[in-house]
Amino acid sequence: MTRSLTADALVDATTEELATYLRSGAINTRALTQSLDYEGLDIDDWDRIKRIHYCLSEDIHNFISKLPERVRRIKTENQREHVDTQGEVRGSINWSGTLRTWADSGYADRSRFVCDTPYTEYDIAENRVLKRLLWQIHRTVTTDLRGVEYDWRRQYWTDDQIDRFDRLYKQNVHLNRIAAGQQISVTDQDLTAARRSRLDLYTEAYDLFDQYQRLQSDRFDPDITKLLTETLIIPASTPTLFELFCIFRILRYLNDETPGVQLRPLADESTALAQLETDDRRIEIYHDQNGAIGFHETLDPDVVPAHPTFKRYQDALVDYTDALRGLTGADQDPVLYSGRPDIVIEIYDTNTLDTELVSVLIGEVKYTSAAQTFRQGLEELATYRRFAYHDDYLVDDTDVSITSLLITNGYSTAGTTDEVTHLNGNELLTDDVETLRSFATELLTSNPTIGP
Repeated sequence: MTRSLTADALVDATTEELATYLRSGAINTRALTQSLDYEGLDIDDWDRIKRIHYCLSEDIHNFISKLPERVRRIKTENQREHVDTQGEVRGSINWSGTLRTWADSGYADRSRFVCDTPYTEYDIAENRVLKRLLWQIHRTVTTDLRGVEYDWRRQYWTDDQIDRFDRLYKQNVHLNRIAAGQQISVTDQDLTAARRSRLDLYTEAYDLFDQYQRLQSDRFDPDITKLLTETLIIPASTPTLFELFCIFRILRYLNDETPGVQLRPLADESTALAQLETDDRRIEIYHDQNGAIGFHETLDPDVVPAHPTFKRYQDALVDYTDALRGLTGADQDPVLYSGRPDIVIEIYDTNTLDTELVSVLIGEVKYTSAAQTFRQGLEELATYRRFAYHDDYLVDDTDVSITSLLITNGYSTAGTTDEVTHLNGNELLTDDVETLRSFATELLTSNPTIGP
């Protein structure tokens, strides 16, 4: 039995790969958002996802936990404003202003005074940075996280923590005297004042606000990738994480083993996870969540199978859909087959007028060492390959080669086959996998004779 890749090693390896690709700007973050979706977060907005993971960070938790005590000593400035009064004095009399007022009225009313009235000013530079930061955190925690009823959310923010922070933000007398967070526009001068403050409350607020700005600008400095990978790289299931790890490692081999290849940023409308280019090739990598293809075949009721076994299967599908409709009201056609590959890599010849598709890789990933699951993966690949050439699902030219790749976690095979390349996830941890090295080279430079 081949050694399996442990969950801890998987997280570490995927974190390293993700940080590399985020810094390079070569990963489609919208596609990544779909692949890394948490349970309960139906979000495909990369900016919102970044805000959420920002609020899951340890630095934010530490800052918010210290806030109730710190906000009692919030910085203010003592100011005086000129106030016109009638028959009373508020503060000290501003005699020059008062005499001008009397003169303007011809000294007819000497009960009017101009007073320098003291007041406490909360709307200062440091507090503007603080309040804007708190507003960003508050709207994310209360709007995006509070309604998520899953254990992973409570590991970061319990219901009680959210409620306490909500009350503090809305009801604290000091915070309420600062302008509303959504109305504050933080200037460079505000940030400089916070950065130079002698109070930890403001210097930490500056650091966190600066980090938030860089995160939202997709400036993946080391501290930003550390923040993201510490929280982001925990999708709902380990198998999904394993799929991403495999994609990242294949991407690395394609990038390292192909002369002249470069990772390219993707257009906004692209659904590919990543894209590479050479002088004459474009390579598009898709993951299951955003894959370019999915196979779906419904039953044609007018076609009666000749074989009795197939006829019984057809009848069973009809019985199932009839029963489902009667019990639940769901109205759907009988489905003969439905499936989607975990990985699709499409390779195009960019020297041709229409950028011709020349090669396709279909990959299935199984986070298992079980023989039964290995066989299931092989069966799925065989089905995908047959469907790929059928009714223009994937290719309409039989000259386009289709390569099949099966990756498992710990299942070993002794033999080989021309139809499928089998790899183990643990092998991908090394930088010298000859099978994958030659596989990557062959995928891009030749046309394997693998037809329907």
